Amino acid sequence: MTELSSPKNTLLTRIQVSHNCSLSPRGALVFFGVTAAGSLIVAGYFTLHGMWPILPFAGLELLVLGVALGQSMKRGGLVEVISIHSDRVTVRRYGHGEDERAEFPRHWARVELRRSPRLGHPSRLLISSHGRGFEVGSSLTEDDRSRLERRLQELIGGVGQVPGISPKEQIRNT
Repeated sequence: MTELSSPKNTLLTRIQVSHNCSLSPRGALVFFGVTAAGSLIVAGYFTLHGMWPILPFAGLELLVLGVALGQSMKRGGLVEVISIHSDRVTVRRYGHGEDERAEFPRHWARVELRRSPRLGHPSRLLISSHGRGFEVGSSLTEDDRSRLERRLQELIGGVGQVPGISPKEQIRNT
């Protein structure tokens, strides 16, 4: 059994990535309620004046808005935590019933920002080792994803590198 305080298990840093969800669940309900009331009042007025086809379209509009708002609220609860230890990198994604984990040996971990081959599509930031990969930062903007990639490169280093030690010193120490 290893102790949590041993140098091998030292937590160096932890990075938390979450969606920018400024709307609370209650705020989302209030927004939907106000929007629905306004839309149904306008649709009801025109329906009473003989323009009944407006009502089904108002209902469809509210259905689409409700689904989009629900998806936004669901994604807003997802959190990714990247923990960098002296010997390993651990990634955990959780929220709304989802809980995924991946662990990579730090010495072999690789950080890679893959640009999309299609114009206008987001890049993918992967932490990988031994043929397994885990995407992180999918909720970030391109600039933030690039900044996260640079920061992870600094913290994790390349395959076989020890971050914070120059390559000449690494060769001399081996």
